[in-house]
Amino acid sequence: MHRIQLIHAALKEGGFPNCRTLAERLEVTDKTVQRDISFMRDELGLPLEYDRSMHGYTYTSGVDECPSFGLGAKELAGYLHAREAISALSGTALEESMRDLFSTLNHMVERQFDISGDDVEASITRRASGVAKADPETFGRLAEALLRRREATLFYHKIGAERSEPRRIRPYHLGEVEGCWYVIGHDLQREALRTFALPRVSRVRVEAVGFDKPADFDGAAYLERSFSVWSDEEGKALQQVRVELRGYAARMAQERRWHPTQELKRLDAAGERVELRFMLSRPEELFRWVLSWGSKARVIGPDVLKQRVVRELARMGDESGA
Repeated sequence: MHRIQLIHAALKEGGFPNCRTLAERLEVTDKTVQRDISFMRDELGLPLEYDRSMHGYTYTSGVDECPSFGLGAKELAGYLHAREAISALSGTALEESMRDLFSTLNHMVERQFDISGDDVEASITRRASGVAKADPETFGRLAEALLRRREATLFYHKIGAERSEPRRIRPYHLGEVEGCWYVIGHDLQREALRTFALPRVSRVRVEAVGFDKPADFDGAAYLERSFSVWSDEEGKALQQVRVELRGYAARMAQERRWHPTQELKRLDAAGERVELRFMLSRPEELFRWVLSWGSKARVIGPDVLKQRVVRELARMGDESGA
């Protein structure tokens, strides 16, 4: 849509632009421009023709504005969600470039709903808890290494460590979990899969050495093995975790999905007691989530999670803090 608006503006200026000049202006290929022009002529019904004597395109009759694309309910929802997602990039160079990309869409929405951009901004709020900031350059370099299948050296500051240390990895997957971006890759020094939080990466160097990602590696499936993100025990069998929630916690559980493997079973007709089941490689990872519900949660199994919750509750009630 952004390209079509720019092509329309070039045609209005005159000068008989052609595919080559438009491609240079838009920084795309000639074929991409040709597809856009065909769409403008065939789908939008614009009086656009190629003038052989002038070696370029022109409008054969007056066109004031390029027809806008109407937004239905689903498109409007997608636009508003994407617009709010930009807030996570606040203060970075990516925020400015993303807002530039959205300028044409913003104009379309303002015209379709006869509303100003300020009114749109004031009408929708999205608040995410615990969102971690990731440096756009760090993200971009890791994405480049991942897509080009190149090894990367990153400087990583582990929690509890005094300083960052270099780690040479083969990046397999980038994933965002609970407001934080992570890269999953094969750590060459440790000869195992490891997960690195991007906010703790200080700099990245893309190496010239290439690699082949294992054919059986599935990043989404790998993340599904954990409740949060720490699924670094390769080959460990999945275990079923069962937690009973009561009262308001049970009602909220029927409205939300915390994990792809989540299953819910009502324990009473009113829905005031439910049992949630998850398949995880490290059940003890769920204990922080269980504690967040207080007395409204009860661990049914496995025992390793139940015992960890009991120990934590005992420590919380110990005035000595031991």
